[in-house]
Amino acid sequence: MRMVVYVILLALTLTRPTGGAEERYPVGHPDQGLPHPDFVLTPYHEDPSHVLNRIFRTSFLVTTIPAEVGLALPREHRDPSEFFQKPWYFAVRAGTPADQKLFGGDTRLLSRDGFTPEEAKAFTNGLREVDGVAVRTLKERPELAVMFQHDLMRLAERLLDTKRNQELLKPIAAVIRKVALPSNQLALLVPTYELGLKSKSINSDLPLDLLRMEAPLNGHYVELLRQSTSLFNASHSLAWSRVFVAWPTAPKDLFLFLSSQSKGQGIEVPIGTKSILVQGIMAVDDQGRPQATPLAFDVRVKWLGNRDSMSVENRTTTRDGIQIRTYEMRRMSLRQNAYDHLFRALHDDDQALFRDYGALKHTTLAAQCAVCHRLHDVSDANLGGFITLGPSAKPRLAKTGAERLRLAEREVQQFWVKLRKAAGD
Repeated sequence: MRMVVYVILLALTLTRPTGGAEERYPVGHPDQGLPHPDFVLTPYHEDPSHVLNRIFRTSFLVTTIPAEVGLALPREHRDPSEFFQKPWYFAVRAGTPADQKLFGGDTRLLSRDGFTPEEAKAFTNGLREVDGVAVRTLKERPELAVMFQHDLMRLAERLLDTKRNQELLKPIAAVIRKVALPSNQLALLVPTYELGLKSKSINSDLPLDLLRMEAPLNGHYVELLRQSTSLFNASHSLAWSRVFVAWPTAPKDLFLFLSSQSKGQGIEVPIGTKSILVQGIMAVDDQGRPQATPLAFDVRVKWLGNRDSMSVENRTTTRDGIQIRTYEMRRMSLRQNAYDHLFRALHDDDQALFRDYGALKHTTLAAQCAVCHRLHDVSDANLGGFITLGPSAKPRLAKTGAERLRLAEREVQQFWVKLRKAAGD
């Protein structure tokens, strides 16, 4: 028994930096979910000062003033009973210098819009160090090489979008090519969705073979192809995305619903309907070709719990019946092979800096989700928050499971051409 306790304590010690600071502020803290400044992220090497870690921290950690602050933050509203009776997810105020905080971390969200001249100079010097030993170190762990490359691609896409620090695009593109892997190696990367389920870090009851490449009619969850919004266009997200829906009765009833939608009939989605959105890493191989990889990094489970009135007593993500559970893959856990912590389950009240719609907004996860997925004051409430099922999404059954992967590869090719042109390649 003593040995078991010792092993557990040792494992916990090895996953924390010296000093024992938590990675993020805990539930109930005024800054719940935001990164703790005393926690030193080491996603790519055990040495905190290694250039790979320094590049990551410079990219994905930023102290900034948000353009907007959501009133959904607990400290921003006094009476929850009154606040959650109206469209609370839209309520914001302008950010002020007093709202400056540290955002980002080991997450899918990129909080940085650009660099100061001093930061850009230091970042360029760091990129120059990614050569020889550093590249070999990454390629010894292929999944880390792909994650690092993807982080740089995300940063390049952001700089192209904000039109800032254009001088960084050439050295970023050069490192993206340096760490690129052969196509056959990319196809053999570890399937992180399956690892997350087997290790219970994804603690939802989801099918292990969800991402299989075969006809979708053999399981309860049915994959739907759809006309994506810009948020899920891979030329912007640099990720593949697949959506699966489970009807509370049987798949045939989902097919009947889709048929009725195409005929303009506004049938209600039944309570108990579920969907799963999985996003995964897109890489560029050593020949400059975009390729979908088995590295899933974002899993979102959504279900329609009720159609009751909006209120603080409606204990769902949107406060009007829709519940969303999100899991994000942690790079540090991937490096440490700590698969029991491979995915982090997010809380509705976790805070972050979101940029989905342009301006950097500091708000809760629930508020950001409810902007699009809600039942209150929308013309398509019959959809139950499942935008994928609406006529504008043109939902249709997947046939092979590979359709969205191939689409993402074509879309990322657009980004890659744009980056190379901007980098003067």
